[in-house]
Amino acid sequence: MRGEDPTDSVLDALAIYSPGEPVETETTDPVFTVTNPPGTVAVSTFLDGRVSQIELSPKAAELTEADLAAEVVVIAGLATREAKSAQHAMMLEGMREQGHDDAATRDFLTRDLDLPSPEQARAERARVFATRYAGDDD
Repeated sequence: MRGEDPTDSVLDALAIYSPGEPVETETTDPVFTVTNPPGTVAVSTFLDGRVSQIELSPKAAELTEADLAAEVVVIAGLATREAKSAQHAMMLEGMREQGHDDAATRDFLTRDLDLPSPEQARAERARVFATRYAGDDD
């Protein structure tokens, strides 16, 4: 073991795979954010419904793990529906420009592609907020 440094490790060979400096990328992709009425959880999603970011307020620390997890799931679901409703609106507009019938297109988007209209997404959010947070004085 002549010439070897005792601090060398076989793991040093993996150093070339270590993460470099974070790359800042500016995205112009639309993001859809829903925040629960108490303001403890906000979830942002990309247009395709994938979660982009979850933000928690300091008050979220007062929730149990199970309650916090349930809250994130509910709000993420609403944010995903919001994003999908934007897909619905864009596709409806595109089909309209191509001369397709609005009623048939709406039916196709909702029934076949499971894309809620913006009105349906807003109604679902209102229903969830009214039932889930009824009586919250926070």
